[in-house]
Amino acid sequence: MTDKTWGAGGQPGLPTRRSVVRAAAVTPFAAWLLSACTPTSDDDKKPSGNSSPTVDADGKVDFSGTTLQVWSGSTVAPPAEAAAKEWEAATGGKVVVTAVPFEERSIKFAGLVTAQDSSVDLLYAAGAFVGRFGDRLYDDLSSPDFGVDTSIYVPATLPVLSNDGKLCGLPMHSEMMVYIYNKTMFEAAGLDPDAPPDNWADLYAASAALTDGDRYGCSIPWATSLGTGAYYLVYLNSIPDAELLSEDRTQVLFDNDAGIEAFAQIEAGMKAGFFTPGLSADVEDYATGQMFNDGKTASMINFAELWGYATGSNQADFPTTLAPEEVGVATVPGVSAGNTGSVNGFEGFGLNKFGKQKAAALHFLQYATGPTYQMEMNLAKTLPSSNSAVLSSPEVQEVYPIGPVIAAEGQANLNRYASPYDWEPPISEALLKLYKGDATAQEAHESAVEGVKNIIDEYLAG
Repeated sequence: MTDKTWGAGGQPGLPTRRSVVRAAAVTPFAAWLLSACTPTSDDDKKPSGNSSPTVDADGKVDFSGTTLQVWSGSTVAPPAEAAAKEWEAATGGKVVVTAVPFEERSIKFAGLVTAQDSSVDLLYAAGAFVGRFGDRLYDDLSSPDFGVDTSIYVPATLPVLSNDGKLCGLPMHSEMMVYIYNKTMFEAAGLDPDAPPDNWADLYAASAALTDGDRYGCSIPWATSLGTGAYYLVYLNSIPDAELLSEDRTQVLFDNDAGIEAFAQIEAGMKAGFFTPGLSADVEDYATGQMFNDGKTASMINFAELWGYATGSNQADFPTTLAPEEVGVATVPGVSAGNTGSVNGFEGFGLNKFGKQKAAALHFLQYATGPTYQMEMNLAKTLPSSNSAVLSSPEVQEVYPIGPVIAAEGQANLNRYASPYDWEPPISEALLKLYKGDATAQEAHESAVEGVKNIIDEYLAG
């Protein structure tokens, strides 16, 4: 946990994705880097155990002696571990899930490519990583050789986990950012607790009424360098026809009025005192989620996972002081009324193309993303299922009432612009300057556009 403070009052011990993942990671980065630079023999790369199953007289699949290594992200590590326990009991195999820290993930994945390393069987898959590595690292699960039935998955998840028409991973969930708010605080501020304003201007107008001491209308981690571009995109994506990058990722498309307007709307909220000031770089989405759970902010833009925590689904790791009926959820407000935009958080796992235990790896992956486990995961309010039938089941809808909100948000622009390069740093830097008052919206926009253009130029030249 971080020992940083936020705002005027201070809030020590807020969780971060970095701290959560570091606690779960089992292999120090320095040790991995040393091993990755050490030549390996063919014997070192041979898979252990039974990579193809035996089937007993009762039709039970047996992977006894097989140990799968899984490199995961922080959000999908716990559900992957839960699925692993069930799969191990059913098949006799073993699954080791290692949560790889965000800031180390790209270089580790690149190391697998350069070493053609077969020691890892399943790899974290999300838009940015699929866009960056594609079939240089992931097997194409759309190939008939694998026989994967993709019709069971929420359709929007598959393009995000694909690269150049090849399916690089199967989705664990259909996560996306939504607007989460405290109904009690909103009602006290004179807002309709069941139908909050659908645009930022009307919310900003309620800033004073939502402020109480060091509690403000909304907490967004503008100062962090981890994923800040997503918060810019929820503004830009709510503007009809606005785009960040061209489809082939070679052109900047937010160098226009829409791009400026997104920065201007963010600046307006900062000037209105709607956003919690003084957040440090260590305050990320998990931290703002804990602030919300503690009643230290009236609202947040966050993933549905954090709605689950706010309603008490994980009191051990993310305790909440709120009653479930106090936690409201709506589509993300738009730059103008009647519009919304968000970003997808779709994540899953793909097969390491250099791996040797394909049969066992695919069997576990299909179990973890299949209807039986997906139902359990969704009913626990861990994450929204990636399985269409599970999401639409009456049993899930009864305990997961935000399903209609996710369905409505899913009709809007969720593009996160997965690219073979990282376009976020210039936008994060521009947002930080805006947050600190060191730049105007116009200046932030200009520096962001120039920075992203330079990154694209370097990518094309290299």
